Amino acid sequence: MKRRILAGAALAVLLLTGAGCTDTNGSGSASGPSASAGSGSGASGTPGTGTSGGPASAADKQICDDTEALVAQSTKKFGEEVVKAVQGGGGEAAAVAAIKTLFAEWSAGMLIQSEKATNPELKSALKQYSQGLEKLNSQINTAADLTKLQDLNTPEIEAATEKVSQICG
Repeated sequence: MKRRILAGAALAVLLLTGAGCTDTNGSGSASGPSASAGSGSGASGTPGTGTSGGPASAADKQICDDTEALVAQSTKKFGEEVVKAVQGGGGEAAAVAAIKTLFAEWSAGMLIQSEKATNPELKSALKQYSQGLEKLNSQINTAADLTKLQDLNTPEIEAATEKVSQICG
């Protein structure tokens, strides 16, 4: 039973690491787990004013880059934790604790990026992403709850990912 639950979480890792992580140029974007995020309208990459939606300003471009790095790092760490859990390293309680800690750190990182952003729509989208991770994390309390990780495309995270992708390009 444990392996089956954790195998489902491993599937989520595959979906996370391969979905929505590049823009139309094939370079990375600040998208998260949403499979549809990479196919959005896409920004031109030309710096904007930072006061509304659309391309990120020079200052927010750094936020976009930092967000992309955070998503990549968190996704990688998530994958490592799931592999460890599937291989039996530490037991179910340790797997749950590791995943909860990771999601809390990921959410906090997104909130920090939100606070740094000058573009109001980017700020809002990053905050929404953080809240989506918090909500998902609050639903994980047992090893059986790890099956919920198969659906990281919650409405909150999916909408936030799409908006960040539009702004960051």
